[in-house]
Amino acid sequence: MKRFLLLLMFACSFALISAQTGTTVTGTIKDNLNRPVVNASVLIKGTNIGTVSDAGGNFDIKSTSGNITLIVSSVGYEDQEISVKNNKLNIILQESNQGLDEVIVMGYNSVDKQHVASSIAQLDMEQTKTRPIMKMQQAFSGTIPGVTMLQGSSLPGSTFGAINIRGISTLQNAEPLVIVDGMEQSISDLDPNQIKSLTVLKDAASASMYGSRGANGVIIIETERGTTGQFKVDLNLWSGFNQAIDLPKFVNAADYMRINNETREHQGQATVYTDADIQKAETGEIQTVDWMKEIMQKTSMVHNQSANISGGGGVGTFNLMLGHIAETGLNKIEGTQKFSARFNTNINIAEKFSLLADFYAHQLQVDRLLQNDDGHGLYKIAWRMNPTQQVYYDSDLTEHYMLHNDLNPVARMNRGGIKNNIHDRSTINLRPKYFINKNLNLEGNVSYMISKSANKTERKTFKYLDAIGKPISISTNATTADQGVSESQLTARALVNYTSELRDDKDKIYFTAGTEVMNHTYTDYREISKASFFGKLNYSFDNRYILEATGRYDGSSKFAPEHKWGFFPSAALAWNAHNESFFSSLRNSGTITNLKLRASYGLIGNENVEPYLWEEIVNQYGWTMRVPNYQFSWEKQKQWNIGVDISTLKDRLSLTAEVYDKFSYDLIYDEFPVPPLTGSYYLYTAINIGEVRNKGYEFSAKWNDKIGNVQYSIGGSFFDNTNEVLKAGYSTTDTLVFSNTNDKIWYKGTAIDNYYGFESNGYFNDADDIANTPAKMANTLPGDIKYVDQNGDGIINDADRVNLGDPFPHLNYAINFDIRYKNWDFSVLGQGVGKRLGWLRGQEGYPVLVDGSTNALGAPRQEYADNRWTPTNTDSRFPRVWSGASTNAYLSDVWLSDASYFRIKMIQLGFTVKNIGKSFKNTRFYVNVQDAITFTKWEGLEPERVGIVGGDSNYDGNGSYPRMATYTFGIRTSIF
Repeated sequence: MKRFLLLLMFACSFALISAQTGTTVTGTIKDNLNRPVVNASVLIKGTNIGTVSDAGGNFDIKSTSGNITLIVSSVGYEDQEISVKNNKLNIILQESNQGLDEVIVMGYNSVDKQHVASSIAQLDMEQTKTRPIMKMQQAFSGTIPGVTMLQGSSLPGSTFGAINIRGISTLQNAEPLVIVDGMEQSISDLDPNQIKSLTVLKDAASASMYGSRGANGVIIIETERGTTGQFKVDLNLWSGFNQAIDLPKFVNAADYMRINNETREHQGQATVYTDADIQKAETGEIQTVDWMKEIMQKTSMVHNQSANISGGGGVGTFNLMLGHIAETGLNKIEGTQKFSARFNTNINIAEKFSLLADFYAHQLQVDRLLQNDDGHGLYKIAWRMNPTQQVYYDSDLTEHYMLHNDLNPVARMNRGGIKNNIHDRSTINLRPKYFINKNLNLEGNVSYMISKSANKTERKTFKYLDAIGKPISISTNATTADQGVSESQLTARALVNYTSELRDDKDKIYFTAGTEVMNHTYTDYREISKASFFGKLNYSFDNRYILEATGRYDGSSKFAPEHKWGFFPSAALAWNAHNESFFSSLRNSGTITNLKLRASYGLIGNENVEPYLWEEIVNQYGWTMRVPNYQFSWEKQKQWNIGVDISTLKDRLSLTAEVYDKFSYDLIYDEFPVPPLTGSYYLYTAINIGEVRNKGYEFSAKWNDKIGNVQYSIGGSFFDNTNEVLKAGYSTTDTLVFSNTNDKIWYKGTAIDNYYGFESNGYFNDADDIANTPAKMANTLPGDIKYVDQNGDGIINDADRVNLGDPFPHLNYAINFDIRYKNWDFSVLGQGVGKRLGWLRGQEGYPVLVDGSTNALGAPRQEYADNRWTPTNTDSRFPRVWSGASTNAYLSDVWLSDASYFRIKMIQLGFTVKNIGKSFKNTRFYVNVQDAITFTKWEGLEPERVGIVGGDSNYDGNGSYPRMATYTFGIRTSIF
């Protein structure tokens, strides 16, 4: 950290020393609609002196000479060269024909946006960089149509949640492929301050360039690079705190005693608490212990410091990007911090030969409690306590912890030991390029990444004492150190790129072809090899008709010998209708300036599975445990997409609409049971089985306008995806029962993830009701759930379970609002799910911990206690309170609830100061609130966590690290 700060101080000092003196030229840069152009580059021709425009389009630049020419440029506008005649300029930039974000990185090459025929979307990185983002996944929530990211956790050091593009179509890892500067990487590694552009490839035509890895979508990321003629330092600093938004409210001590007695009496058991005990609890003589408050010792704090130091000249450019981000937990031990450094260089070796040499390294440190090494265990233990159990004995001894069934989360926190985890990753990425001529070049790419991890633990000796001070348990001194499995990734790629304008610049062609090999090696002796051959053609005829055609031939060592290779083709067509002659009057008047119709179709694959699944496994006794499958191959996906892009009302209103259909087949199920004929107690194999369809629609709109000094924009999106199993086995009538869960099943018409349980018909009211109901489970009592006998056989069993719905988010929507007045700016981002079915599972729903043994730990949430069945409240939301074994704990529609919500993801207010002193430019001060306001009918705690896939996918409802809202203050500035 000290070295990081020293480097920042050096960079700032260098910038201050190099500040120019002399004549100052000031000006304002606007577009043809009189809107200020932000971050436009202003460079004195023939020098390395430059600046950028501020939020109002204003700039000033110093020169030692009065006779200068300025080069003014900005993305989406035509460059201008202006001879300076006076010291005050008003510059109008004309929009280029290609529009904003004119060049799109599609994978291995870049294409003008107007010549793209497939379905892509881009993330607004300027706004993303202003948000307090701990993990890059957070930036996808509510920002891109068709992309969902449900954040189920705020645990420091965790991934928070998974990104899904247009639904889930696999039983394996469903996260998209992430390519960073040509390298496959994890998106969790990335600091948004280091990202220049982020493009999502959503359909088969755009993703098929990645063939067997594109079925879940592809995210293409370009990191920031230096700019010729301009040395500057960009700083972004923010700090703040987290506040829990999903803490459970359990009943107090007196109510717990009453409910416990009520339960025991109902079940014919002796009561535990006397009236005197309850009276003591009401008066405070027996204190109510809030175990969550007891373990939340402190406020969680967040801090971020990042610096981009960039510049360049005739030889090349550089950008050194440094980052440090830290977050403390809710106690004095837990927390995380990450240090990162990225150094990107463009080196002009010769007239026709250049080299992009990039280096990256980061270290992630995650501190945990030894007895809470997954980050959630401490909170699970706290949920298992009840409010009558005290933290300490009433004595004069220090740390005289009271153990309850050997449990006390406060003791575990203070005396259970610590665990320190370190994760290191470093990469080198070399991309030489040789220009045969201005249209044709050869490009190579050699990259290497290595990931390592290690941990150490420490626990000091501590004696636990009983009520009279005698030792009952001793936690002994212990230290350990372990090395994790290391992974190295080596990639080599060769490309030929041809780009040219034809027929007197009426047409344009983009052609890319190449080959790639990739090798993953692990220190546990696993190895994965891949090889590919690919090509892509984009052709624009008269800037009206656009063709994209892609083919990729992939091979992977993960599959059986005769099934390692697959071919993945795709095609897309588009029509720029606004460039037709009959459209000229509408185009020239600004009524409709862009109308593009798009259609695509393609085949892509998914090989995102573990290696060696097709091979046989034999245990130490010689018994076969996994049967080999010599037909084991890729998951495959056929996909079509139709879309339209419209810009109207002089580009103030832009609209995009899409419909798509993804048909996935030969899905991989790696634990398909096989009859154990060899003597093994468990036998399975990995197979390709089943068919799933995802189909949906996406709509987004944005309005930009200016009224006087007020510039504003309003945007929104609305999208949905329907997931359906078309074939569960080898025929449409097959049913697939999963070996690892009884609560999910596949048959035609269900979703790939679903709730499979009992339908209810109220509760049993009394003994007569039970006696008069033929179909019921054993040991039924009044207040228990009355299950529907679906087949009418008079027995309630697994044959009566039905599909109750799915956990996927439906009717997704988002809205964003930005307004700017002079130096002030204000932004709001909201994200919601209009329809979703959630499972009130574990203690989040049940009144006790259903652990399969005593089923008696913990206490009911107040929500449950207030709405439980009693003899005087038979028309209740929940069944009776129980302990021990109970048929009420089976999955049924009783435990399913409306999990739709609307959440204000971000509220931000900023103020920009054009100049502070001579060197600090465009300094912006801002305050930000994230995830603080939620509107929902969800009866549980956190609606985003329901049925989440990835991140906290194993959440069982029995306690977790709290979900947080974040409040921050930040400063962004440039020094040049």
